[in-house]
Amino acid sequence: MTDLGLRRHDVPTNLIQKWSAADDPDSSRCPFRAAGKLHQGPPVFFNTAQDARNGAAEGAWVVTRVELQREVLQDPELFSSAGISGFSGMLGEGWPLMPLELDPPAHGKYRGLLNKLFSPARINELDAGVRAQAKDLIGTIATHRRCEFVDSFGRPFPVGVFLRLLGLPVDQMDMFRAWEDDMMHSSVPATRLNAARTLEAYLKSLIAERRATPTDDLVSFLVTSTLDDEALSDEAILGICFFFFIAGLDTVAATLGFIFRDLAENPHLQRRLRAAPETIPNAMEEMIRAYGAVTTSRYLTRDHVFHGIAMRNGDRVVVPLGVGGRDPTEFAQPNLLDFDRQITRNISFGAGPHRCIGSHLARREIKIALEEWIKAIPEFRLDLSRPPKVNAVTVWGFEHLSLVW
Repeated sequence: MTDLGLRRHDVPTNLIQKWSAADDPDSSRCPFRAAGKLHQGPPVFFNTAQDARNGAAEGAWVVTRVELQREVLQDPELFSSAGISGFSGMLGEGWPLMPLELDPPAHGKYRGLLNKLFSPARINELDAGVRAQAKDLIGTIATHRRCEFVDSFGRPFPVGVFLRLLGLPVDQMDMFRAWEDDMMHSSVPATRLNAARTLEAYLKSLIAERRATPTDDLVSFLVTSTLDDEALSDEAILGICFFFFIAGLDTVAATLGFIFRDLAENPHLQRRLRAAPETIPNAMEEMIRAYGAVTTSRYLTRDHVFHGIAMRNGDRVVVPLGVGGRDPTEFAQPNLLDFDRQITRNISFGAGPHRCIGSHLARREIKIALEEWIKAIPEFRLDLSRPPKVNAVTVWGFEHLSLVW
């Protein structure tokens, strides 16, 4: 594998910069606007603030233009997903997050097995339960004239939906959220490692329980499923459950925070949704476009010249989807929320074989959240006595967002 530290001089100086959303002061307002400034520079650059594979050296390529992002994500033979999360490696183990860290053809087998759990038909079956959960949370909030959105709705709503899907106890939500926060948002390696170990032990115990006594949850589905006429191994099930845990407990919650912050600051947008609820689906797509919460990455499987840039086998290529969603070459005035924007493609859920498996569920949750909130809560605004606080590490989102009405 190439040592990026030894060949740093091979990268043209005009392509080298050090950038981190967490270090940009404008991220305290909106990390997506801050990251959008990257479009003023080259469409691909070498970021010395990014860690390479296994932390062996610093540096990674960052792709900012949406068309180039799609090109990377749609070519798994050249841009591999193996090891991109690093969680099992951090634990000194070798199981992949599945299907995230699998390349074709193995990826297709597991993706095909899991797709049926997140198909539009299956999401339709879940609709009533998801809506009931939203109404219950919003009904409690509506009895007051203010709320801390993140803790009272932004996180409990999508996290509760996902915990029920996984078969994890909803009354332990705070514990699971603490593990998620430590793994995904802490800058302290020991904290991240301890949370990952704790989650791994919990999931191993749960898998053993479901093997002994299956129920009707996702883990039970996995322990009773087969691929190529063989039962799934405990390691494969662990990789799937670990992946769903880290993917399902953060991204929709983060997106909801930015959506409701923008609505709180722009009452005319609220009024439009209230006056014409049928416009919510298109408005939702525009807000998803503007707030692509996930940053993914790939590793080069061989030396390659990518649009004139010489990359080497083993180089890490980072694809921040939230930057692609602000690409002015594809979206006119990308920082403007335009509910009439005619969106034909959306990068926020990724592209290629690894496109977000939970996108149908995420869309349904966001749509229901908007529909039920505007029915029950009058025109709301930010609570200026407690300004919003953004976390711009890994999955960008709000630590707190206070609303009043």
